[in-house]
Amino acid sequence: MSRALQALAWIAPGAAMKRARAFSALDQKRAYDGARVGRRGDSFTAAATSANVEIGPALARLRDRSRDLARNTWAGRRILDVHVGHTIGTGINAVPATGSDRTDRQLGDAWLEWCDTSDVEGINNFAGQQALLYSSALEGGDAVMRRIPLRSGDRRRVKLALQVLEGDLIDESRDLGTFDNQYSRLGVGLGTWDARTGLWLHSQHPGEYTFRGAPFNSTFVPVEDVIHLFRPLRAGQVRGVPVFAPILMPSRDLGDLVDAVIMKAKTEACYTGFVTLEGERTSPLSPSRDDARIEEMRPGMIAYLQEGEKISFAQPTSSGQYEQVWLSTLFGMAAGAGITYDQLTGDLRQANYSSLRAGKIEQRRLTEQTQYNVLVPQMMRRVTNWFVDAAILADVIKPRRDGWRFDYVMPAVEPIDPRKDLEADILAVRAGRMTPQTFISAWGEDWRKVIKDTSAFLKIIDAENLVLDIDPRRTSQLGVAQADAANEKPAADAAN
Repeated sequence: MSRALQALAWIAPGAAMKRARAFSALDQKRAYDGARVGRRGDSFTAAATSANVEIGPALARLRDRSRDLARNTWAGRRILDVHVGHTIGTGINAVPATGSDRTDRQLGDAWLEWCDTSDVEGINNFAGQQALLYSSALEGGDAVMRRIPLRSGDRRRVKLALQVLEGDLIDESRDLGTFDNQYSRLGVGLGTWDARTGLWLHSQHPGEYTFRGAPFNSTFVPVEDVIHLFRPLRAGQVRGVPVFAPILMPSRDLGDLVDAVIMKAKTEACYTGFVTLEGERTSPLSPSRDDARIEEMRPGMIAYLQEGEKISFAQPTSSGQYEQVWLSTLFGMAAGAGITYDQLTGDLRQANYSSLRAGKIEQRRLTEQTQYNVLVPQMMRRVTNWFVDAAILADVIKPRRDGWRFDYVMPAVEPIDPRKDLEADILAVRAGRMTPQTFISAWGEDWRKVIKDTSAFLKIIDAENLVLDIDPRRTSQLGVAQADAANEKPAADAAN
């Protein structure tokens, strides 16, 4: 109560009460409906906890259930495949961009050579490690990539290798305390201003059956030697959560519904005949069938009933609501996982160009956000820095005062209608909305390499006196020969 209202209460209590009621009614109108307390909000419980307090006790169970979903359901596997296929594809490529063609070519050749042998386990190339790391982070909430320095006798020219680890190897018991002078939260070392200082890693996966050494003893790996990949959703968050977290319960309920409908259909398909014996038994020596009760039915079964026995069945209800529940649940699961319904199910029965394009625009925005805001700063930039350091130590390249810059080329986005999309891109380039470099990079290519390859190709066809329809110097888009003046050098230039 304000001082003015308190003073009014001494002079005119009735007027003060009326004014207080008016203020209370005004506050109710201005309040958030979602914060009101009452009958509708009694079941709406929420805790004012930090991201780490919420994630800590739930992470292991979320991770285990998410892996079960990906392992045993078609939807879980499909969600991972769609995310990895669109975000990583055949690999995010790093292209040297120092400004010197000779230097870029030297560094680029060494980079491509190293990418084929980057896996310390000898299974994947670097693109495969990208896909494995991202898939593990989606499924388990976070994942780790560790730098492995190699000995001088290793066959690799650049003495660097990488190892992909699941987030389970981060020792969550190193929590809310200082261990070896490292303050840690959920296995993540934190320094000044919560800057990451490293990770506490087990020597082996805690879920492995056979152990080498002491698997539950963790060691601290400094941040300079490790990549911790996850998508932060809240400020101050130190561990990630699986992409399946919002859809675990709906997917489980949907699986139970499908099992129930299938069992109901199987039961209805059991066409069974029942034989009832009338009169006395033909022989008093006939064996008793008291221990042969009918507890299950099989298609085509003929059952003999004893005297006085009667079988009645519950009348099954129709499954008219099944398809509606099925579709609405799949819609929600696709949205919760960040993909579209047709990507989840492959159902394109009612889709057209406009609906497909509208849906893909949103999904591509989320994909680009992950590529440029998560994968490039957390993974690609770190790996290229490691590579440059190792290449300098191996005397493959020389130190540069201006450093070594890379451009990161994302996998190409497949167009829904190639002709329409290509025409739109050409108009965007001609209008200045998009640079030719951006246009070429959007198709997953290095624009410098495209220009060099095109120039080499044109020189060869000129030397062979070939005129191809794809040569814009000779033919127009309609296949008509260009005017001679457009193809020949001016007379003054020809004389020189």
